[in-house]
Amino acid sequence: MEDNIVQELERLEHIIASCIVNWKQGNDAGCYEEFIRTLEHLELMVDFHFNSLMERKEGLLSIVKELYQYVWNKDMIGIVDVLEYELKPFIYEWRQSCEMARQTAPKEGWTD
Repeated sequence: MEDNIVQELERLEHIIASCIVNWKQGNDAGCYEEFIRTLEHLELMVDFHFNSLMERKEGLLSIVKELYQYVWNKDMIGIVDVLEYELKPFIYEWRQSCEMARQTAPKEGWTD
């Protein structure tokens, strides 16, 4: 289970990075597609792995609210900034905490 979430979070990081690159290169159509994929993937991650967010839930909510405001105002620079400087680091930290939890969890079949 933890391996799966780590892989999915890593995939989400790559989708976000691709979105950022596309937008910075002026590929609005490509970025829009990546942005939609980012939101869809983020929604799936939250739906299936909500408990792993732990104390980060408020942080994610804050990022999503900020992102919504930029989308509502059609502020592409604001969207990219939130993706690059807030959401991507948030996902990275979430993945790191899941990796740490996986490393410290007792292995199946081990007995004391």
